[in-house]
Amino acid sequence: MIRGRLVIAAACTMTLAACATTGAADVTADQVALAPLPTVGGVGVLPSTVVPEREPVISVPVTRPVTEDGTTAELVGDKVIDNRVLVIGDSIMASTATRYSGLMCDALVPLGWAVEVEAEPSRFIDFGNRVLDRTLDPVVGTENDWDAAAVFLGSNYGRDRQRYEDELRVILARLAPRPTLLYTVTEYRPAWAEVNETVRKLAGEFDNVTVVDWEQTARYPGVLSDDGLHPTNTGREVLADLTASYLGPAPLGTGECLKSQFTDDSAVGRGSNSPASRPSGGSSGSTGGGSGAATTVRPNVPAPSGGGATTVPNPSSGGGASTVPATTASPVTAPPTTAAPAAVPPQTAPPTAPPPVTPAPTSPPAQTTTPPPGG
Repeated sequence: MIRGRLVIAAACTMTLAACATTGAADVTADQVALAPLPTVGGVGVLPSTVVPEREPVISVPVTRPVTEDGTTAELVGDKVIDNRVLVIGDSIMASTATRYSGLMCDALVPLGWAVEVEAEPSRFIDFGNRVLDRTLDPVVGTENDWDAAAVFLGSNYGRDRQRYEDELRVILARLAPRPTLLYTVTEYRPAWAEVNETVRKLAGEFDNVTVVDWEQTARYPGVLSDDGLHPTNTGREVLADLTASYLGPAPLGTGECLKSQFTDDSAVGRGSNSPASRPSGGSSGSTGGGSGAATTVRPNVPAPSGGGATTVPNPSSGGGASTVPATTASPVTAPPTTAAPAAVPPQTAPPTAPPPVTPAPTSPPAQTTTPPPGG
């Protein structure tokens, strides 16, 4: 009985296969094109291809600065008569220099500024005066003088508040009366709040100084890397755009990206306060000489205004929203900003032979009195 059923089943199978073969020959191209797409029960038709997942879009507010009473602040470009701006900083600002990403020039040159970025990794507050010793003309208003300045120093903080304040006060006094942007720093450690308190204190002493609150801007997701200090690629763009929003258009002249005179990247990778990789094509070691010859000249483009902005919520107290002007530069690959690994202590090789054995004395040694350590 079982064998008979198997024979019948095999015969049916052969018959169905033959029918399928015969029917397949009669199927036209139109019938194949109209065949239903594969479906999943309760889900629907499956797409022919899987769309790759996109990276999340990060929106960070970068707007024209306002005063304490909420009115629109005067831009630096409205206070000067020429277009030369000096940017001083540590690794945070160095990441926007031409040897890393060039984002600062990308943001400021179209606004008509002749910008020189003097920034090196792992520099403390005294670096600002070193830069001024070489680049600042003691006579205000000469042909090669700076019309404005931006100072971002404090990420490398020696926890000596008085020394930091004294050095910064000298820097600001030397730059006066030139309009100067002074940045707060990321408070990635509690002591760094002292830096920002000092920044705001000295800004109140100098009429030419405007505070740029980087610490507040850096709180937005995606601006800082995992170390809580160095900006990501997006963060570097935000920093450059933030600077441009405070400067505004230059009053006259053609935008230029001036050659940096301080390019010592030898501290890269030796500490947590420096970019994690060397710039491509950059010079290692500070270079003297030169009066800031232009490496790039671009036409003066007026600052964008009006539409093309993205509205995002403002995390600061008081609610409301801010707008992001459509001035984002094309993506530029910049070095990652991860902290360098901690130094590993040298390993001591074990001795190749056992130490000599001293035979025990045949008589008890004389009693001696040894003073306690440090006594």
